Amino acid sequence: MPKVINHLFGPDQLHLEKLEESLFLAASELAKKNPIENIGVEAIVIEAQVSRGTFYKIFKSTDGLFGLLGKRLINEMMEYFLCHSPQIPDVAKRVATKTKWALLIATSVPFLTKLLLKAEWPSLDPNHILYKDIERDFLEGISQGYFSDIPPSMGVNIIIGCSRGGCKDLLEKRQPEDYVNKVVCQVLISLGVDEERARKISTSPTADFSALPIRGLVSKVLTTQKTK
Repeated sequence: MPKVINHLFGPDQLHLEKLEESLFLAASELAKKNPIENIGVEAIVIEAQVSRGTFYKIFKSTDGLFGLLGKRLINEMMEYFLCHSPQIPDVAKRVATKTKWALLIATSVPFLTKLLLKAEWPSLDPNHILYKDIERDFLEGISQGYFSDIPPSMGVNIIIGCSRGGCKDLLEKRQPEDYVNKVVCQVLISLGVDEERARKISTSPTADFSALPIRGLVSKVLTTQKTK
């Protein structure tokens, strides 16, 4: 029996959302075995069982699809983690924990990390919830006397830049077991933490890595990645 090809004829929002999700999950399935940059429209529409016309009514290109998918995942992930972040009074330890979590995502769910990095995560947009959360931690670190009194944007860029660079390194090749600790240590030192204390914090046990969301698009993408 031939596959059913779905078309988008009208502005039905619910139908649009279902087709959009089908394309997201199809692209995720293909990305299990193919580099994102090698995945074309034809392969996605065949996998999703939708028409090319429907694809182009929703997305202008595969870059548009993966870009929007990444942004959707970022928003879901950040809302989830900000609600589940541990309450750690010592801001240096708090920053170390959050940075370590970001790096652990890269090792535990590499496909998700690739999408997040493609969507420019962590975000450098000052209005983004993640940026604001990092900025708050940095300003509190200055008030606690742990961090250097430098412009907040510089402090945030140090944390984001090291996190992004560390994730890329972890995705590209196998790193030493202490690599994550070294990245965290360097973040703390760059922010102004004493080297001895930075080394102690970075090597001490970290609060449990919070489980990933079990609802929403993130959970569906990860389920797709685990099947077959």
